[in-house]
Amino acid sequence: MGTGDDSAWVLRSRHLLAQHLAVAVVVCLVLAGAGGFVAYAEYSAPDTTTEQRVTASWTTDSSFAHQATVERSTRAFEAGTILRNRSAYLFRVTPALAGEHRFRHEGAPEAATVATDVRLVKRSIGGTGDDRTEFWRVTDSLASEETTVAPGESARTSFRVNVSQQRNETRQIERELGGTPGRIELFVRVTTRVTTTVDGEQLERSRTERLTIRPGTATYAVAANTTGRQAEPVRTETVSVPVEKNTARIYGGAAFAAFSLLAAAGLVFADRRDQLAVPPETVAALQTERTRDRFDEWISVGRVPEPDDDERVVTVDSLADLVDVAIDSDRRVIEDGDDGRFVVLVDRVRYCYEPRAPTIDSTDSVGDGSNGATDAVGGDDPTGDDDS
Repeated sequence: MGTGDDSAWVLRSRHLLAQHLAVAVVVCLVLAGAGGFVAYAEYSAPDTTTEQRVTASWTTDSSFAHQATVERSTRAFEAGTILRNRSAYLFRVTPALAGEHRFRHEGAPEAATVATDVRLVKRSIGGTGDDRTEFWRVTDSLASEETTVAPGESARTSFRVNVSQQRNETRQIERELGGTPGRIELFVRVTTRVTTTVDGEQLERSRTERLTIRPGTATYAVAANTTGRQAEPVRTETVSVPVEKNTARIYGGAAFAAFSLLAAAGLVFADRRDQLAVPPETVAALQTERTRDRFDEWISVGRVPEPDDDERVVTVDSLADLVDVAIDSDRRVIEDGDDGRFVVLVDRVRYCYEPRAPTIDSTDSVGDGSNGATDAVGGDDPTGDDDS
């Protein structure tokens, strides 16, 4: 049976369906149920859904700006030169740092009351994470303001820190305490409290931010740590949104369910009419072909001469049994290309297996429903080969 022959492929399919008819019908019914479920779930889904939409929002933002003025002329800088927003400044020519905290808000509120408190913190702290220990802290007030700011405008609070003087003061505190094992920190802490009203509802928010100053030998570094831009929904409403149904899922699922049901009914009808039945010789050839493929490494194709008068001929019931004989006697199975017999020659004994039908021609009737076919498909293996 050629693997590329269309009729042979149909025969194999019929034989497989006849052997596993119940499984095939159940699979079709399961697929029909799945298709129907998809179609029904999409069809019965609600036409609308609800969601929350933001109709008014309030956005707040803050930042630091800083600068230092050169206090005496050098070959690098002239007195009065302003250095802005640098990551580090020089102690000798720019000992004082001028800073500004800026708060800005936008959105639904018409105006907001902004209260800003600026303090300088000097402390000694040791350890890391949750094990940190603060050995001492000194806090000085630098500025405190309260102002009303319209949306889109900024509340600006200025402050000034003489970094050189603060470094000397921390050293003096350390001497008074006899020294501490922690590291010295110097930073400007800005606390901003904002109050506004939206649709008669009073809202209040606060944020705390730092401008850290790290004194070194000849320079001091400056780094800002701000909350940044924050958008908060202050008014939402529930709206109904239409949901567009997926017609492909509805009609596709229904069509798939109908096709699967028809397939199941067709299989049952074909079985009742014996249209899936395959002739016994065809079943035998199919089983022989599968066994032939499985034991291909033990089989060679050739021509086997007729037996001599003194040669005994032993008929074997299946190709698998013949291969067992070849393995036990360390021989090859010879497939005679002329008549399709399989032969093993052991001394003066010829072991032979001859399939009932050597080949299945493409002219075999695909729709043959002979009475003996059903017994061949559903009954015992006619060749005696257990491999199916």
